[in-house]
Amino acid sequence: MSINTKCTVFIFVEFTGKIPGSAVLVFDILVVDFHNPDDSVSITAQFKPSNCTVLSKKGDYLKYHYNATLMDGTVLDSTHQYGKTYNIVLESGQVVMGMDIGLRDMCVGEKRTVVIPPHLGYGEAGVEGEVPGSAVLVFEIELLELIPGLPDGYMFVWNGQVSKNLFEDIDKNSNKEILLEEFAAYIKAQVSAGKGKLAPGFDADKIIENMYRNQDRNHDGKITEAEFKLKDQEDKERHDEL
Repeated sequence: MSINTKCTVFIFVEFTGKIPGSAVLVFDILVVDFHNPDDSVSITAQFKPSNCTVLSKKGDYLKYHYNATLMDGTVLDSTHQYGKTYNIVLESGQVVMGMDIGLRDMCVGEKRTVVIPPHLGYGEAGVEGEVPGSAVLVFEIELLELIPGLPDGYMFVWNGQVSKNLFEDIDKNSNKEILLEEFAAYIKAQVSAGKGKLAPGFDADKIIENMYRNQDRNHDGKITEAEFKLKDQEDKERHDEL
């Protein structure tokens, strides 16, 4: 049988109880849904803008609307009822794997239907009170905004030439040490001036704190000039070591 097909099944049984002995039972069956563990995400484009050239990729910050239902049309959720978009960093683990797959290679203004099998959604357990176990999910999606992410592995990048005296520029009091307050103020100033970019969709303060901890290699709460290295310098040193 396939989805939305109907059939009548005759079953010959023989046991006691409410059903008479040797009774023939007749069941009218409608197959609403079934799935295979090997099923993949189904994506159907409903509308694509004529200038659909910038496509979503891993690390991009996406803002989209969705309507979510089960295969039989039962409504699960909709961003429209909240009056705001759902926002995620693509392929960062913020949504189920099936949704990450369904949002790939999508352009702003595009609308698509995404069908997610259970093993790429909420699995056999589902979500108590919200999503039944082993549910196939149907999403009607419209992508409204795409903010390009950074290269894989980067949480901050420079736009253009980096100062040759970067350590001195950050060390405002010229005491040969950089404290977190100095570091954070400098990075935020560069971002505000368009000279640097933080990864979109993440907490800026947490990114900067992580950047600072990575530079504070002996974890003494300050960065010295000997500790201070740009990420591309670190990557080159690792490559040379190999």
